[in-house]
Amino acid sequence: MNQFSLETDVSTVSEQTLTLALSPAAILLRDGLTRRLEKFEARLTRCQTDFTEENIHDLRVSTRRLMVILSMCKAVLPTVKVKGLRKELKLHLDSLDGVRDTQVMLLFLKKYFRKNDAAVPLIAYLLLEETRLHRRLGFEIGLIQKESLSQKVIDLRFSLETNLTGTGISDQVLAVVDEGFAEVQWRKVNVSSDNPTSFHAMRIAFKKFRYMLEVTEPLVPRMPPTRSRTLHRYQGMMGDIQDMVVFLGFLDRFGEENPQFDITLVRNFAIKKRDERIENFNVRINQLNLFWRKSHEARFPWRQPVASPSKEELEELEDE
Repeated sequence: MNQFSLETDVSTVSEQTLTLALSPAAILLRDGLTRRLEKFEARLTRCQTDFTEENIHDLRVSTRRLMVILSMCKAVLPTVKVKGLRKELKLHLDSLDGVRDTQVMLLFLKKYFRKNDAAVPLIAYLLLEETRLHRRLGFEIGLIQKESLSQKVIDLRFSLETNLTGTGISDQVLAVVDEGFAEVQWRKVNVSSDNPTSFHAMRIAFKKFRYMLEVTEPLVPRMPPTRSRTLHRYQGMMGDIQDMVVFLGFLDRFGEENPQFDITLVRNFAIKKRDERIENFNVRINQLNLFWRKSHEARFPWRQPVASPSKEELEELEDE
């Protein structure tokens, strides 16, 4: 029996016929949607059972990946309704940001200021905040009804199977990635060392592009085997900058609310780390051009005639 037969009359069309009618690109979306839903469900269950730092991180990542493929489905099939589902997932994701930031700041302080009295009040405050967030969010995460979310994704899967049966789907899917990459390029143009938050805007756009690329990789010429790690590290450099931006914002608020503590030493060190991380990323920022084609008419950069690698590219290969 077709898994959708209880909700929709598809008795005249077998699942095998639907599968055969789908293009490879449509199958990628359909199966990618299923895999990301399964991963989200598994990580949600794990997080509800054991609300740890690792499980929180994994749930945030799987939520983002599910949201991105929902956006891709909407772009290729504009008639489907995913706004409500994406909004629900975004609310869950946003609720986890605070505890993740708190954990990152604690790790930073324990790494660089474990034996320094200047960090004692900061660590004590963050531990209190982490405890509060764990109590509140652990309860809220436990209330999420994954059955409702899952049914909405299943309905979307059925829409893909019944509507993406024509030709040209591959071009449409790749056009979505082209648009995502163009958004990253636009954010890159707007990056400024004088505005550290601009790196975060580029990071958000890049993260969406990277997750799109994971879905569509079988549709493009084979990438270098190290590409996945390179993409992850490129994104990580921007994340390192954002961690310092968030930390400095916290330090400023803490200093205003608790003037009895001198946090100058910690703050100056955080500024130094932020600036170092910005400089490190700026040296490598143009690696972005290696990750996707400049336009839908251009060749993929890893299919271009081989040229002598630059010094930065050689360092990147050595890092791999």
